[in-house]
Amino acid sequence: MATIKFFTRSNVSTLAPVYMRFTNDRKANFIIRTPYRMPPDYWNVEKQEFNKIKLYTDAFTELDKVNIEGKFIELKQLIFKESVNRPVTKEWLLDLVNNSYQKEPPSAPNTLNQYIDRFISEAKNGSRLTEKKSRFSYSYTHSLTGFQAQFNVYQGIYTDKQLEALKECGETPRTRHVLNFDDITIDFYNDFIRFFYGKKYSPNTVGKHIKSLKTIMQMAKDEGLHKNAETTRRSFKSISSPVETIYLTESEIQKIYELKLSTLPEYDLARDVFLVGCYTGQRFSDYSRINPENIRTLENGKRVIDLNQQKTGERVTIPIRHELESILKKYNYRLPKTYGQKVNKRIKDIAADAGITDMVEFESNRGGMRFKTKARKCDLVVTHTARRSGCTNMYLAGIPSIDIMKISGHKTESEFLKYIRVSKEETAMNLSSNAFFVGNPLKIAR
Repeated sequence: MATIKFFTRSNVSTLAPVYMRFTNDRKANFIIRTPYRMPPDYWNVEKQEFNKIKLYTDAFTELDKVNIEGKFIELKQLIFKESVNRPVTKEWLLDLVNNSYQKEPPSAPNTLNQYIDRFISEAKNGSRLTEKKSRFSYSYTHSLTGFQAQFNVYQGIYTDKQLEALKECGETPRTRHVLNFDDITIDFYNDFIRFFYGKKYSPNTVGKHIKSLKTIMQMAKDEGLHKNAETTRRSFKSISSPVETIYLTESEIQKIYELKLSTLPEYDLARDVFLVGCYTGQRFSDYSRINPENIRTLENGKRVIDLNQQKTGERVTIPIRHELESILKKYNYRLPKTYGQKVNKRIKDIAADAGITDMVEFESNRGGMRFKTKARKCDLVVTHTARRSGCTNMYLAGIPSIDIMKISGHKTESEFLKYIRVSKEETAMNLSSNAFFVGNPLKIAR
């Protein structure tokens, strides 16, 4: 009786060649290499089937698994049928396997714009996963969509709504020039940046779009769609500049906390949601969705909030201070649904009513030029100010950076320190009570 088994000869996590062993009662024992490839740890050699619990990837999708399963069944049936009443040789088997292997007809060439469409669609529907094999966050796919919109305008590709808006403003649409993979060069890079600077975009916004393009180009290259390596050159970099941002002090946060807003329910909610961010040091996408399932009590009786951060997937645990407990209790520990844009708009008015109106001078970079600007502090408050304020006030309270990072979810100290908005004077005041600067007044050298 003939038997056929499939296996791989590798322990690598990438795709490996599949081999077939044919044996029969006539002592035939042949091993030949098939045209198929699969990850070795996905296949159970003993059971001759794919493992049930596996996370499929772009390199080996669930559709690939189904197709190979079907090919294995077809190949077995073909060999059993053709080997009846005839001698089986290794050469005959090899010819039979190779002749049965039919590659799918080549698909139409994938252009850059087609690939961007597919990349974003797959990132949104979950068929494309991150390097950590998790789904892309909403904020990331939203950022990709923003890049695509700007890239289309750069190419002179407009929607009807955009053309109508240009007509109303008396502006001329850009000449249509559709780009493909090989058109992404250093010359393009420099012109793309000039395009953004002409729109008065900040370096960080420009850098975000450049980063999206670099990611897409690299993924397409890995998938064999092009061989263009221009985006990997050092000069093809994602530009950035330091961001002048503010934080609210503990006393300013207390003023907002004590503000009477019961007659203005929409402002009352915006204030409370913002303060939750100040007391947790989390992003709006995380602190705005706290519910009773996130709350638990430690062995010492203290209550904490457990969160899985949407952007990074990092799990953090935040102690609940008195003011935070009071706010959460007000809503039965389930914050009502609200939107970042609405909180951004209302928190400025709330901060103004709380008397946070000092003038702040800062530098901004627009269109490649730096400007010095003054503004009321209240007008600079946004939802992300809550996260910066939480991290900064924990730091000023003397909590070690490593402990704050476990709460904030920052992976590196360099990234964390970008959130600490402490002036040199505040640092000096904080250090003035340190034992080193206090010294020993009882022992003074003469």
